[in-house]
Amino acid sequence: MIRQADQNDWDYISSISAKAGYDDYINASYGPSYLDDGNVYVIIEDKIQGFIKLDKLDDGALWFSGLRITPDSRRKHMGTRLMNFACEFAKMNGCKSIRGLVETSNYSSIKLMDSFGMKAITKFYFFSGGVDISDYIYKSTELKGFVNKQWKFEHNQQKVYRKGSANVSFYKGKLDNYTVLSGNAFNYTDTGLTCAPEGIARYITLKPFPEFESGYIFEKLFKE
Repeated sequence: MIRQADQNDWDYISSISAKAGYDDYINASYGPSYLDDGNVYVIIEDKIQGFIKLDKLDDGALWFSGLRITPDSRRKHMGTRLMNFACEFAKMNGCKSIRGLVETSNYSSIKLMDSFGMKAITKFYFFSGGVDISDYIYKSTELKGFVNKQWKFEHNQQKVYRKGSANVSFYKGKLDNYTVLSGNAFNYTDTGLTCAPEGIARYITLKPFPEFESGYIFEKLFKE
């Protein structure tokens, strides 16, 4: 059975997150507030065996994240069932695609994405610190590519700042999120999180973000 999670499920979700194999952001950064927006779904067989979080984005995609399975339930197709649920959820809610971020070293999840016909459409690198946009000019502009809105990537670009050939999107969440869209010379600040697609990342001289250095954006489009 798959159902929407509630606050009574937090202990299970927290325990599964702690066993994910690394310092999981769900416990470290959110805690019980992870469930506040009410779009976490759990899979149950006797007890909760895993979960996934789903968010509708402004550009019409469904964003999935936090796909976690208990270690003793792996190889029992729990991840496949949750992804099937996510795809059906997206279609039923009129989403034009399903999209998510997968760490480049997470080979089991990459294999799962492949099995659903999802394509790795771009690779992003992540850095500790921000881009100094204090002397940039704000310009409402349509630029191609994804922007990071607190670890959710979408096309709807707001607050793009420009200086010469450099274009940087800024989004304020738990961290100040900067997405470098173009350019090759930057000054930096000590706070925030900066990301850039593979072709631009070589110009960023900040230190890699230790918890998540790089990842693929996977997406599957649905036929209208």
